[in-house]
Amino acid sequence: MPHSDPPGSAAPVGAQLLAEHFRADASAREATVTRFISLVACLFTASTLGFGAMIGWPRALSVAGLCAFFAVYYGWISWRLRRGWFHPAVRWVNIGLETTTGAFLFVCDVLFGNAEQALTNPMAVLWTAAIVLAALRGSRGMALFAGGLVAAQTVLLYFLLAWPRLAEPVPLMFTPPLVLLRAVYYFVIGWLAALVATYLTHRAEEALHAIRAKELLGKYFLHERLGVGGMAEVFRATYSPEGGFEKGVAIKRILPAYAEDEEFVTMFRREAELGSLLNHPNIVQVLDVGRFGDTYFMAMEHIEGVSLRELLKSHGPLPPAVVAYLGAELGEALDYVHRRTSSEGLPLNLVHRDVNPPNILLSRSGEVKLGDFGVARAAIHVRLTQVDQVRGKLGYLSPEQARGQPFDGRADLFALGLTLHEALTGRRVFPGEDASDLVRGAPPPFLVPPSVHRPDVPPELDAAIMELLQWRVEERTPRGQRLREQLCAITGALAPHPHGQRELGRLVQQALARKGSHAPARSTEQETRREPTPLRTRGDEPTEVLPAGGALAQGVLGAPAGKSPRED
Repeated sequence: MPHSDPPGSAAPVGAQLLAEHFRADASAREATVTRFISLVACLFTASTLGFGAMIGWPRALSVAGLCAFFAVYYGWISWRLRRGWFHPAVRWVNIGLETTTGAFLFVCDVLFGNAEQALTNPMAVLWTAAIVLAALRGSRGMALFAGGLVAAQTVLLYFLLAWPRLAEPVPLMFTPPLVLLRAVYYFVIGWLAALVATYLTHRAEEALHAIRAKELLGKYFLHERLGVGGMAEVFRATYSPEGGFEKGVAIKRILPAYAEDEEFVTMFRREAELGSLLNHPNIVQVLDVGRFGDTYFMAMEHIEGVSLRELLKSHGPLPPAVVAYLGAELGEALDYVHRRTSSEGLPLNLVHRDVNPPNILLSRSGEVKLGDFGVARAAIHVRLTQVDQVRGKLGYLSPEQARGQPFDGRADLFALGLTLHEALTGRRVFPGEDASDLVRGAPPPFLVPPSVHRPDVPPELDAAIMELLQWRVEERTPRGQRLREQLCAITGALAPHPHGQRELGRLVQQALARKGSHAPARSTEQETRREPTPLRTRGDEPTEVLPAGGALAQGVLGAPAGKSPRED
């Protein structure tokens, strides 16, 4: 029923959002309709049997059997729908069943009575109700389908069953012209129901446009929430300025309860400023930042895929070619971050400080993106103190970070080495939250090459990862570009390009399909929460990160600076 407006019309995004709402609500509406029909069918079954002696038991049992079938079938469909099952075709099947009810009663009247009884039976009420129920399903096409189906049944039943059995002279109301006019009336009823549904849709689109003009920053409309952290939440959103242009983005905004915290707002804006300085294909792009009402928001590139953490949970240890590709792409991203300069050409000495699997986002086409610069720091803006340095996830800190010593971009490379080691072996190098292994002067005995756990790892990949994990900073891989060169030198079936990228895309698609097939059924209340949501302040209480909705929720919802993100 929602239609597509041309570019520049009143509200091109309104029809899209309304269509999303109708799709999300289709199961709940069909469950309501089927439950109503099931209850009415139960009532008709009992009343028909009560009139059995009056109308004749053969006819009564036939009609009661049909009503009982409807009661059982629609009750079962309603039960399935309320537990999460839904297929779009079920609505069309149900409309066909509902409109043929009148045809069944017509046949019963002809067989157990006569043609005059069939033509005078008040089936017009039943057929009209079926058309209205089709319109209530929220589709103009369904209302027209129901009206046309009833009109066709009226004509066929008349000429195939009633007309040959009519006694002469045929009353005026039973003549072919007036029966054809009756069929036209049914089609007009369907047409009228479709017009009413279309009018209500247009009014809803206009209301959405009015909300958008007043509450949506003039350009963003929020959809479902992807995740929520301790002090911020992330939504999938549509960037839709005037003129019909639309683009999918992600909106991260401070929870209203923390919007007045000056320190957190400062850190939030610093994260946006640092993100806006970075323009690289392997880094999640920050597109916009601003204030709306009582809270601040940040618009970012939306990645349709999974995080590396999700992929490892879904697949387990990754193929060596995929890990080599991940290392090459992330090495180039970190090299760009570490060498970034200010607009005046001064080095920023930027360090990410939180490189770990949840902050690495993977798209279905095999793209690799580094996200969440919430605890990153640029030395040109902030002088790092010993207290300020110990940030990030403890299991991925470098030894110098854990000891509170000065550090540079090589700390990120150490964290990348731990991440690649985990991707190959399927286990974290430092599994606990105890920092004693990190502050010691020598590497712990369990810090061994990945090939110890997995013999199929090629020597070149093994050596590159262990160079990243050198305990002494001066012996560690100096730059991300050096790592990329080492990994791109691998040839054959384990080469990162193109084998690793192609295989990564395949694994991400499998993970997305697996996650979709295992998603729990949503209740009606849960579906309501998935409706498009205007961007406005809300009194949500801070909770832990929600794992659903895509990689971006985990990739950009790291804990605020000063707090270590919790493990998934």
